[in-house]
Amino acid sequence: MADVIVIKGKVRYTITLDPTVWIFDDRKVPMAQAFDPARETEEKAARRDAEALTAAERWVAALRDGAVPTAKSEALHAAKQALEGDWGMPLAPFLQNAGPDPDATAVICHLENGERVALSMEEAKGAILQFAKDGKPIRDEGPVHLYYGDGRNRDNPIKGIAVMEVV
Repeated sequence: MADVIVIKGKVRYTITLDPTVWIFDDRKVPMAQAFDPARETEEKAARRDAEALTAAERWVAALRDGAVPTAKSEALHAAKQALEGDWGMPLAPFLQNAGPDPDATAVICHLENGERVALSMEEAKGAILQFAKDGKPIRDEGPVHLYYGDGRNRDNPIKGIAVMEVV
């Protein structure tokens, strides 16, 4: 199993993806919500509301308990939350950063077993890469499992991806 995935081909920049660090990325999504079409808009609003609410809740708790949360205690709480659950990452930002040629039409996933799976550019832009299960990196046929954005392959994700080639 590869620990990283390379995006190459008809792109301005060949990039390497390291899913082991995505657990700390704000773009990650819980897999339970990954296939909700309204997810992106709701996520932005929820994140904005949660940030405001969290600050207010911390203030009230500090007044009530007489203890002020520290950066260390907040970091430990955030780390604990990140280490639980199944997590995915949208593929679109990585494709955008690679800068695909305007005439690129597909992304070919080269699997470790030698097989190839073709996705249209639209399918690839909507794809979700699951990188954690039960808060742990995916090792079995990982480092990611690819799901179509509409979830049609929930029972049979694309596994063992070593290279994504834009063609």
